[in-house]
Amino acid sequence: MAQLKMYWFPSTPISSPPLPEGYSISAYKTESDKLAWVECCKNGLIADDADEKAFDNDITDREDIALTEDVFFLDYLGEHIGTITAYVIKEQNIGDVHMVGIRTEHRGKGLSKYMLAAALNHLKEKGVKYALLTTDEWRKGAVKSYLTAGFLPVLYDEGMEERWQAVLKDYGIESVLMVNEDASPYKIIYGKE
Repeated sequence: MAQLKMYWFPSTPISSPPLPEGYSISAYKTESDKLAWVECCKNGLIADDADEKAFDNDITDREDIALTEDVFFLDYLGEHIGTITAYVIKEQNIGDVHMVGIRTEHRGKGLSKYMLAAALNHLKEKGVKYALLTTDEWRKGAVKSYLTAGFLPVLYDEGMEERWQAVLKDYGIESVLMVNEDASPYKIIYGKE
């Protein structure tokens, strides 16, 4: 089954609340950050027995990613506890929000909004036409945080409208604009009854 796809447009306001005490945002600096990235992405994004090769496969091997500019970490007391990558697909001038992960023990605290704000501000500064991401329905906290940040559902595969209607109903969201894959408006969709 195809993943859900979402677009965010630079005209959308970015909520950038101050970080709670003890938290900060940092960027990739050295090879040692690879293992921290792996730990942030386990339990959902990559295999629990993954190693640095997962970082290379998902990050380093993408030609448009500049490690020290596009790979971010959410830190707590100096330790990397979350990660997000935001880069520009240069050929299309489209942003890609990629591999958003938080260590298991830090999930459910609403921390992804801080990483998402950093990523979207980064892409906005780069002048992208829009940003995209893909995710799965079962990652409910992630889907809700993306909708809250202003990402819009994309109609790009059979059954997407119905799947999104079910997601909206699940979250008690009355309606949202759905866009076509070419980023043009499709229509307002409503939570399924």
